Amino acid sequence: TEKEILIKNRIGIPTKKLLLTKQEKCQLCDIKREELLIASHIKSWSKSNTNERLDIDNVLLLCPQHDILFDKGFISFSDEGNIIISSILNDDEFPSLNLSGNLRINVNEKQKKYLEYHRENILRK
Repeated sequence: TEKEILIKNRIGIPTKKLLLTKQEKCQLCDIKREELLIASHIKSWSKSNTNERLDIDNVLLLCPQHDILFDKGFISFSDEGNIIISSILNDDEFPSLNLSGNLRINVNEKQKKYLEYHRENILRK
């Protein structure tokens, strides 16, 4: 009824607490409840080297709905921070997904390389 397993734990990752010192809500919507915010890697943990994994600029603070859309490649962002919505989503899905073409995030210079990776490798075209 039991089995032993070996588990790898991530250590030293940028914490949500650190992100919360820079911003207080989802970067796309007004959700502020800390328990509902996710520190989402732009370039995924599995594809990142050690430095990229620990780089706070490789992380966005998102609510669960926007996190899953970003993580699964349904949305991404331009270097200017404008939202890019995958063409596989239909316009009539936008309201229920809390999406619009007017959404944007603040992007710093260091985040641009990660966002480029996300657009080229994760965004569904």
